Amino acid sequence: MIAAVSTLEQKQRFLAAARREPLLHALLGRDLMLWADNPGAPVRLFLAGQAALSVGSRAAWLAGNPDDPEELAGFLRFVGVDTLYTSAETPAPGFCKAGRERGYCLPPGRRLPQPLQPAGYTLDTALGAGAAAGLLFPYSAADRDGFYSRTCTAINHGMALLWGLRDTGGHLAATMGADALFGGQAYLSLLCTRPHCRRQGLGSWLVLAMANALAARGWQCVFLSEAHNVDFYRKLGFVPWGGLNVCKDEKTKRIK
Repeated sequence: MIAAVSTLEQKQRFLAAARREPLLHALLGRDLMLWADNPGAPVRLFLAGQAALSVGSRAAWLAGNPDDPEELAGFLRFVGVDTLYTSAETPAPGFCKAGRERGYCLPPGRRLPQPLQPAGYTLDTALGAGAAAGLLFPYSAADRDGFYSRTCTAINHGMALLWGLRDTGGHLAATMGADALFGGQAYLSLLCTRPHCRRQGLGSWLVLAMANALAARGWQCVFLSEAHNVDFYRKLGFVPWGGLNVCKDEKTKRIK
């Protein structure tokens, strides 16, 4: 039976399931710490048997195999989820594998070779969520507002950070984030470069700078990559580390 996470015992089971899914440990642990006892949270947490489920507005993340896949499929549709990220091959009937994101890792204490900082750009290690939101979501006010609210909460609790590169005029040219810091693991994401600043090595320098800095502090850095970027991260020296299936609701796809 799918149950909302509320009791101490449920929280312990949720965290145990998250620990068994290395690429989701930090993300689900962050969600548990920030949102489990918040009725107005943008993320809702559930147990599907022994599996942990974090549900956002249209997407969900599943760690473990649900006891009842049919129940999970109906529940996901009921709450409006059309995309599920999971390592399970067939987590819910009708949610079919549409792709796979590859996982990468930099272990604690390791350091990757890094070029000199790009000339003409200054590193901002205290980047505000508003500035990052504007670069990441230039065309969607709803996405900007949602990102700003969630990220400010995580940063204020020491569970996320944002870095950026600014040009000589102080304008933000590229951004990088640790979207979740939890249990010794840093989940890296939010890498984005302004279109007219691309092909200058800003993104590769920024991701290496953040990963090296966090690994030096004892964090295990993990992240996901879409298939077309795997050569980019492999050349930088990151270690391949599993991956997650991206499952889409076939009913939603047919309606569209």
